[in-house]
Amino acid sequence: MIRVEPISATAFAPFGRVFAMAGSDMPDVGIVRTDGPGWSDAYTHDPLLSTNASLGMTRSGGTPFEVKQMERHPNTEEALFCAEAPIVLVVASAGSEVRPDADALRAFSIPPGTVAVMKPGTWHDACRGLYGPTTYYWMATVGTGTEWQDVTGGPIPVVAEPAP
Repeated sequence: MIRVEPISATAFAPFGRVFAMAGSDMPDVGIVRTDGPGWSDAYTHDPLLSTNASLGMTRSGGTPFEVKQMERHPNTEEALFCAEAPIVLVVASAGSEVRPDADALRAFSIPPGTVAVMKPGTWHDACRGLYGPTTYYWMATVGTGTEWQDVTGGPIPVVAEPAP
């Protein structure tokens, strides 16, 4: 069983980068903030992805759930961000493994206003809502050799602490 942990730049570093667009206790690395009368915004200093990308939207269930299969995109980064509520991203490191290994899985919660950008080849499942069904957005270059594989040692249950 995997318990969901809050995402942080340090914890997520083996899998990619994190941008706290809404502000948080995470460092503001790579973020430009501006404001004016009645508004504020934030944007990434550099392009979010290293390739041209499509924008997608997925509707999914919530925790608890099981990870049976994972996908990876060897030729593109993928960015994930919430539309409504926190999401859960389950990942395993990119590498030469033919399949993701259950012992290497980690689950991160991504709150609204935070963007996670996975390195090319990072194994991941479809995200789920932390507290129930939700919608989230993703950006990636599509049609670049995405593959789905069974998790060795799976399926693996993923659980979150009860909603506050």
